[in-house]
Amino acid sequence: MVKTVRPIFRKLFKTVNDPVLILNTSCQIESINDFAAQLLNIDPASRQELQLDELSKARWNDFVSKIQNELGGFCNLNVKIGENRYKEIRLIGYFHKEKNLVFARIALMTEKRSLLNQKSNLDIYSMFNDISHGIILSDKNGYILDANDMALEYFQCGKNHLINKQHEMIFEKLEDYENSKLQYFANLLNTGRASVHVSGMNKHGEEIFLKLDSKFNYKMNMIVTTMTDETEIMLLKQQVEQQETLDSIGQMAASIAHEIRNPLTSLKGFLELIKINSSGDNLNYLNVVDSELQRMDEILNEILYLSKPKQVHYEEISVFQIVQDVVELMIPFALQNNIMLKIDSYNYYHLNIKGNHTRLKQMLINLVKNAIEVMVEGGTITIKLETNNDEIDVLVIDEGPGLTDREIDQLFTPFYTTKPTGTGLGLSLVKKVIEEHHGSINIESSVGVGTTFKISLPICDKKVICTEKEKLIDVWIKKESLDRLPVV
Repeated sequence: MVKTVRPIFRKLFKTVNDPVLILNTSCQIESINDFAAQLLNIDPASRQELQLDELSKARWNDFVSKIQNELGGFCNLNVKIGENRYKEIRLIGYFHKEKNLVFARIALMTEKRSLLNQKSNLDIYSMFNDISHGIILSDKNGYILDANDMALEYFQCGKNHLINKQHEMIFEKLEDYENSKLQYFANLLNTGRASVHVSGMNKHGEEIFLKLDSKFNYKMNMIVTTMTDETEIMLLKQQVEQQETLDSIGQMAASIAHEIRNPLTSLKGFLELIKINSSGDNLNYLNVVDSELQRMDEILNEILYLSKPKQVHYEEISVFQIVQDVVELMIPFALQNNIMLKIDSYNYYHLNIKGNHTRLKQMLINLVKNAIEVMVEGGTITIKLETNNDEIDVLVIDEGPGLTDREIDQLFTPFYTTKPTGTGLGLSLVKKVIEEHHGSINIESSVGVGTTFKISLPICDKKVICTEKEKLIDVWIKKESLDRLPVV
């Protein structure tokens, strides 16, 4: 016969063959069946508290705090069953939020079989949380029963926000970027297994890509969902797609060179002859045509450069010399646009890298040229050199309108441009040159403030050549050119 303090639980206890009891958060018995009462030597009709030793009281308080957040768990208690007699038991319980009660089953620690079962449960629970993939367990009706630590990290929430929620709520936390959610649930319902690709944000604010594989386990009568991080795969896929785009450009480049280069050369030659006998407005119009032909030639050169195989001659070169060459070359263009070029913070080192002077120079010209073109109201462009362990950092800092995060993400995509007359190939060229030199590029930008392009290149030689400020100025700018170069 089932005896309970609260008759409302009588039906519940009738179907239970294990020792079970219901406790409030103060460890006071609300209901208990005969089996549990006999084990604990307790009168089933009394509403007494479990008598615990001091260590068990602390364990109980920790247990209650834990299951209020995680809904389920277990703890080991020493329960007083007589005069100076204690029995060690394990309570495996679940917390009922609405009733503020703990529903528990007793497992005896003194029985060998129980010890083996408990060890098995502990091992399984530990393995469940140590798995490097996210795991979600749902019942056959689609309600989430449990989730391991990795799944909670992907969801960026606590277990209490998932337990007893519908399986579909995963799409409130993660986005189905392939629009296959309906097919996922249809497959799960019809075949008992399904997959879906989702994306979300990690704790660092970075986008992650996950694959969810769900399968109905008929033996356990539940749905087991595995979450696999495919972020690296997606990034590689994006790189492959970008490389395929560049390969397509390469395939077109040969025909473009054949079909456009020759007539372009002829047009430029005839244009120079016509300009000799022209004056006034006609000459101005011809200069405009000449400028546009020159622009067409530059676009063609960029496409041809991107399509060329990576057979480059490398030698030990000075980064300082490259910066100086680019500054001297770009000063006239900068002055025409009311912009000052500024070299800042050279830290007394002569830094050499293994590279190709021409390509690095072309790369830096592209960055400075882009900066000049976006600064329509003038200002200052700073080229800054810094050392960082075994790398040298070249920073191009402008005072332009800045870029949004979305623009930064697409900036190196071929043919993408933020300028009305841009080709969208300049920064693809920049990226290719940096990759050829085993370097990296990072972008920091604030809308309305400006943008910084930071290029890091590996150093092959470092020598101290100067410590005196006066001599440093001589290194940066030749004395005879000091008056004509507006470089700080």
